[in-house]
Parts: sequence; structure tokens; C-alpha cells
Amino acid sequence: MKNLILCLSIVLFLPLAFSSNFSSNLLLPSEVSSASYPSVLDTDGNPLKVGLKYFVLPILRGTGGGLILSRVVDKNVKNCPQDIVQDPNELHRGRPVEFIPAYPNKTGQLILKNNPINVKFYSPSATSRCANFTVWKMDKKYKYVVGRGKVGILNNIRNWFRIRPYGKGYRFVYCPTLCVPCKIKCFDLVISYEKQGDNADIRRLAASGNELPFSVQFKKA
Repeated sequence: MKNLILCLSIVLFLPLAFSSNFSSNLLLPSEVSSASYPSVLDTDGNPLKVGLKYFVLPILRGTGGGLILSRVVDKNVKNCPQDIVQDPNELHRGRPVEFIPAYPNKTGQLILKNNPINVKFYSPSATSRCANFTVWKMDKKYKYVVGRGKVGILNNIRNWFRIRPYGKGYRFVYCPTLCVPCKIKCFDLVISYEKQGDNADIRRLAASGNELPFSVQFKKA
């Protein structure tokens, strides 16, 4: 009888764990401490903070510049750029981003490792038409990262990412849950090189298959 109850519990829990509407506070640490989840640091060794702007740059020299919004799929200049790509010129820092934690009442003003965050390209005018296309989001096929997200919507899991240590820097990951301590398969973000006719390859930010993660560092803007 106990085995039957255990099996039923697992069957009932799994669909919730992978649902885009699953975001329970009960599964987060009751108290997030810097000891358990240290802060992400910028290139000056300072903790990343809410409200500040940072350039996302590759760790390795000669591998390109920062991240920007571009028109890859929809090239109509009348529409806002919504595809996130890497600038191929390493001298270009790209467009700065801001980080917004899912649970600021638990994490405070610091951006902690492995905690869910919104990533938002800085827009000088919050009222501009394209300001609504600056928040990172996984596309419907869970392949590319696009600028069609919304800030603070906990029940839309595709809007949330995490930062984890990787080598001498960090990597972005996408997890299909907001649960911090849960052991669940997550996907590294990589730079996907794609041919665009006779033009140079487009470097799109995408979810990894078996590729190495995009190793990054954060420079205060």
C-alpha cells in the first residue's frame, strides 16, 4: 500500500514540475543566504545588483563582442528587433542588460547564483515602442532566446533564466521550473552560428544541444 501511495505521488507531482505554471514558493529555500547561494560578481569583483546595468561579454578573447537585439527572422524594419545575437566584433560591448530576481523579498538587491532572474536589455526610454521587446524569453520551440518576455510573471517559466559558475566566468542556463534546490535537467545557453545566405554567420543565443556553454563575464556599464 505504501508503494502504491508513493507511485501515485510521483505521478501527480511530475506534470507540475514540468508545467509552465509551476512556481511554488514552498520549494524555494526558506531563507536564501549568501553562503548557500553566493552572489554573481562583475569584472571588478563586485556583486551584481538590481537596478544596475551590465555588459554581457565573452570570457575568451577573439570570440566576438557583447549581446544585442537584431532582426534575424523578421527583417521588416517597421517591426522591433526581437532576436538576441552576439556582435561579432569583440570591440563592441553590445547593449547592457539589467537583472530582476524572481523573489526579491528573499534575495534582496543582489543577483545570486542559480536563482531565477529576468534579463532585460536596457532601454533609455521606457515608453518607446520597442521597449516592450527587451526582456529575454525562450521561444515556443525552446530553441532560441528572443526579446518577447515580460518582467515578473512567475507563471510564465520561459521568461526566467539563471546564472551559474563556469570555468573562470559564468554561463546562463534555462530551467523549466523556478524551484532553486530541485534537481532537474536545465539547458545551457550557447552561441549558435547560422548561415544567412552569402552574409557572415549570424550568432544567435540559443539553448544547447551538446555544445559548450557561452562562457561570459559581466562588466558594469
